[in-house]
Amino acid sequence: MGLSKPKLPARRAAGESLREAAWAFHATNAAIFEALAKRRHGQSLREYFGTQAFEALSELARAAREARRSGGPRVLLVPGMMGSRLCAMRPRAARRDNAPARARASAPARAPARPRVLWIDPLSIAAGRLEELVLPPVEPVRARGVLLPSYARLKLALDIAGFDARFFPYDWRLGIQENGAALAAAIRSHGKPVILIAHSMGGLVARIAVKRLPRPSVRRLLLLGAPNRGSFAPVQALRGTYPFVRKLSRIDLEHSPDELATKVFNTFPGLYQMLPADHTELAPDLLDPACWPSSGPKPDAQLLAQVAEARAAMAGPDSRMAQIVGVNRPTVIAVRRTAAGFEYRVGLDGDGTVPRSLAMLPGLRTYFADEAHGNLASSPRVIEAIMDLVRGGSTRKLPKRYSAPPAAETRIDDEQLRAADRSKIDWRLLDSAQREAAMSDLEGPAEADSPGSALSLA
Repeated sequence: MGLSKPKLPARRAAGESLREAAWAFHATNAAIFEALAKRRHGQSLREYFGTQAFEALSELARAAREARRSGGPRVLLVPGMMGSRLCAMRPRAARRDNAPARARASAPARAPARPRVLWIDPLSIAAGRLEELVLPPVEPVRARGVLLPSYARLKLALDIAGFDARFFPYDWRLGIQENGAALAAAIRSHGKPVILIAHSMGGLVARIAVKRLPRPSVRRLLLLGAPNRGSFAPVQALRGTYPFVRKLSRIDLEHSPDELATKVFNTFPGLYQMLPADHTELAPDLLDPACWPSSGPKPDAQLLAQVAEARAAMAGPDSRMAQIVGVNRPTVIAVRRTAAGFEYRVGLDGDGTVPRSLAMLPGLRTYFADEAHGNLASSPRVIEAIMDLVRGGSTRKLPKRYSAPPAAETRIDDEQLRAADRSKIDWRLLDSAQREAAMSDLEGPAEADSPGSALSLA
């Protein structure tokens, strides 16, 4: 009988568990795909993806490695807001003062930047570092890869099918024009026609790029849950009442939801540019600062003034485009001003984040998916339809018609949303199962019971 190993002190064991759990938040996308295929870093990946998704993705990653096809059409996957990982680019440690004089003389004046993950890393969030995302930035921030829980399955399915699938991460804090220009530049540098699959805010970024490029540069553009005419989720995010912001603030031990909205999210042009730009019966004129409540977090008037110009720079519908619209999830479908702030009308005519009426771009081939917003790029049945669309431009996997089921609408206001659970969660004290559950709650369940589940802006 072998000797059992001595147990580590509890504090040391907890520290090692936290370091292993944090691996997936700091690894590159390529390293995560490699680990999935080889079933390494299992604890971290189970917490990151969830156990069920980890098992399915491991099989797909192995199949993609075995396929190893090359030379297929280039497909660029453009994630939604909050779907790209953001890193602070901090210079590496300078040379040591006690280094030999010759070494100091030959050393470069400034070492290459070392990325430090800001979004998304629960330990950074717990320490209050979301404040470092504020614009203008304190130090340079760059997009480095995407958040794979939302996009890994689609990327692997495209790889297996022989496409040259790649991510286009971008800094979602910035405006759609700046990010659209960067996407257009990436397509030009490739030098061959590409297929674009764009989720949520990524759809607006892609439409900017399409307008800047000659028609042959983009074969197809597939929009997944794009807020083509806006969404009311940014309204709640700017007010600090969006359920995602409130869930995030429970992990952030330094900031309240209102503080995150005021100090951080209210500085992001990209968030403003997903507001409904049309003044209709669905809402007051949300681009007019006077139409916002006088109490609570308020939007920046200068950023509101930039929205119409940015949205006007998007390409209109054409024959290369198609859209998949999520439906049948509790969604804020209208907003009105009340004494308590804003009151939100909730119905099933949307994907939980984008109302159907604001997602649909007239003149496009449209398909409907009974899925939540955050799952439109990861649902197996939607992915089957996506594969048809990128190959031939049409699919029978999803219906072309949808009628909202008769259901009682509900109303909720800022005051009620602010009364939700405010208790804090100390990530450092959670065990592995609790971290997996917390990540699942943060990302939002496949079948959300309430509108605006976490990461549904992504």
